[in-house]
Amino acid sequence: MPQFKHICAFVFGAVGRGCNGKVSRITENCYSSRHRTSVGNFLSTSPWNEDYVLRALQKFALKKIWQLSKDTGKPIYVIIDDTVCKKTKPSSQAKNPIEKCQFHYSHLEGKQVYGHQVVGILLQCGDVTIPYQLTPYDKTRMNEFNKKVTKIEIAINVISSLPMPPNKGFILADSWYSAAKIIKAAKLRGFDYIGALKTNRVIYPKCCRMSQKINGFAKMINKEEFHLVTVNTSSYYVYRYEGRINGFKKVVILISYPENALYNQKALKSFISTDTSLTIEELFHQYTERWTIEVFFRQNKMELGLDNYQVRSEKAIKRFWILTQLTYYYCTFGVSKTYCKFGEGLKIARKNSVKNLIEWVYTQSQNGVSKDAICDVLKLSEDKCA
Repeated sequence: MPQFKHICAFVFGAVGRGCNGKVSRITENCYSSRHRTSVGNFLSTSPWNEDYVLRALQKFALKKIWQLSKDTGKPIYVIIDDTVCKKTKPSSQAKNPIEKCQFHYSHLEGKQVYGHQVVGILLQCGDVTIPYQLTPYDKTRMNEFNKKVTKIEIAINVISSLPMPPNKGFILADSWYSAAKIIKAAKLRGFDYIGALKTNRVIYPKCCRMSQKINGFAKMINKEEFHLVTVNTSSYYVYRYEGRINGFKKVVILISYPENALYNQKALKSFISTDTSLTIEELFHQYTERWTIEVFFRQNKMELGLDNYQVRSEKAIKRFWILTQLTYYYCTFGVSKTYCKFGEGLKIARKNSVKNLIEWVYTQSQNGVSKDAICDVLKLSEDKCA
């Protein structure tokens, strides 16, 4: 099947010498005779069902993570975040600009940048992390009620599609996703929610006659009421609020300052949990699992070209993202009999690629194929272009 061969070529090309998003690099890395335009056409116009591939990957992820939770009793984490794949804004004269590029706020750069924004969903249990879905956020997309589809709605749709966790389950996210709709969707599927919380949210402390914003209430807390807690190598003054918040009768909110910045409003952070049984230390420990998705985005951008692709059509971009997701699966589950972390799997995959190349060259030479012919196939001839 030609499409399957192209998929294999993409994966092996992506792990060969690192994928920078250029189709030409993929064809160079897999040392195939196919031209870069054939891979480009495969991404943009070839008749294959990318949604079927995504569903197969998701089915695999659910089976692995849910079974691991059953076997070990460890909780399942559904980690949500977004990132911007930055692009250069084209001139008004550009004939074929990259489709669906828009201005999005980048937390990394602290400003609006031009490109695609991706909502990422990871599944995690213990040390095993699997990307579940990468969804483009399109500000012009409308739902069936003729309203714009928000990132909140994207997250809710994914959460609502998940099976109930066999043990404990947590949705982890930053403050952007700590909305009542997401928290309620999580509870309906048997998950608790843990996330950062904006400090302008209203709470109802028993010691106050009126409601208070978190940032205002934080100024009223005496130093003796804070607990000094160490998370990893850093220490924080933390106040534990347990009570009502708009939309929920009982949640836990942690109000925290770094040890050396008590009452510094710029350093103030707050976190919410619907699991009220967690201690301060346990809640912080659970929330730090969210860092996995930051590492995932960085690795995919650096190693698989997640933000440096040069395909232009919406369909080709979607297919590129799905195939990078498949490449991640290959590095974590396809290069070893057991699961290994992406970085380790990528090293193994690259070593295997070199070994396979050496074995192929040796076999060709044993079969009497000339050095020039081998160099020609490997695109090492002086007059050979990729």
